[in-house]
Amino acid sequence: MLKIDHKQCTGCGACIEACPQLAAVKIRDRYKFIYPSIDPQRCDDCGRCEEVCPLLCGQPGKPSDGADGAQDGFRPLYFAAKARDRAVLTDSHAGGLFFLIGKRVTAQGGAVYGCAFDENFHPRHIRTSSLTGLEGMRGCKPVQSDTDGIFASVRADLEKGVTVLFTGTPCQCDGLRHFLGKDYDNLIVADMLCGGVTSEGVFHRYLHWREQRLGGRIRDIRFENKRAFGHSGGTRVIFRRGKLRYLLSTPAPMDSLMQMWKNGAILRRSCGNCPYACPERVGDISLGRFVNLRRAHPDFSYAGGVSLVVVSTPKGKALLDELADEVDLAPSDLTRASRNRRLTAPVRQSRYRKERLDEIFSGRFDAAADAFRVRGMLSRIMIWCRWLLPDRVAIGFGRAVRRGSAFLADRMSLFARKKK
Repeated sequence: MLKIDHKQCTGCGACIEACPQLAAVKIRDRYKFIYPSIDPQRCDDCGRCEEVCPLLCGQPGKPSDGADGAQDGFRPLYFAAKARDRAVLTDSHAGGLFFLIGKRVTAQGGAVYGCAFDENFHPRHIRTSSLTGLEGMRGCKPVQSDTDGIFASVRADLEKGVTVLFTGTPCQCDGLRHFLGKDYDNLIVADMLCGGVTSEGVFHRYLHWREQRLGGRIRDIRFENKRAFGHSGGTRVIFRRGKLRYLLSTPAPMDSLMQMWKNGAILRRSCGNCPYACPERVGDISLGRFVNLRRAHPDFSYAGGVSLVVVSTPKGKALLDELADEVDLAPSDLTRASRNRRLTAPVRQSRYRKERLDEIFSGRFDAAADAFRVRGMLSRIMIWCRWLLPDRVAIGFGRAVRRGSAFLADRMSLFARKKK
């Protein structure tokens, strides 16, 4: 019988999906994080749950040949990438690679599985074979999705010969691979460079808190707002107050949920020791945001957002090659790519995590949010000025500052030599 360690369990759901006796069921802890529970009355000790648990079996048969994550003789490839289509880039996280890959798969008659919010803001994995379904999967979602029935649906599609693109957190992708038990030629796994996940309970309390402050009912929320800020930062909320609809844009440093998430104050316990935060990836291709692109690739424009793409298998390389006419690519390396820290280390859990979660679940979301509130009017003004500055203006301004600094340093050096 499977023994669950809540400090390590990622809640991938593979054991629940695989149990033939339906003895493994989903439960939630006091903070609404998902965990499996075994019903001893139904369990016949077949061991299937232990066979598919990634924590007990290790990562699926792609051993690393070295510290750089080389797998099965294929050395990982790293790229900075962005969609050339401005409309795709504007409505997508980072460089828009997920939407382009999903679009390619659906155009060939395949199916895409990914996380989307339903009408009640319940985050769950869904299946789609249309561009309309892909729209809901776009963007960052800091909350863990529900995968009930999804792994079995993926296997059914694969057995029918349907090309499947599965995208999710690395632990969900690993859970799927263990559930399937083998690789399929028609399966493409795209894992996210994950910064951790919070629970649906935290997310819904955040929504309720925002509705109280707005005085209206939230109809849509996105955690990217390029239309307002020009880059992958900020939250866009559409809410209804009476008969009128309003749109509110908030810079990321001023959104309480995003700040608590980024600072590790509301994350799942296992996120603090995530075994997937390393160069050896579980996906054929890994997608995330390219961090500090200006230093890593100064000639590559970051206007509109740029994706970090890690290609770990020949299957992933073939997929990226198919998109060559739709994306701008700049070859990179592990050193520059690892500026996104999820390639080298797990997210750090806040030492105040329990305190913040207790405040949220005791009805004091204001108290939890106050710990991450921007202090001072000047700080607020500076944040708004920074986030409202268009990317192209920021690029030009940054270049001017760097040239001015280089010129000033040169003049100072010359003056020092003359003085000697």
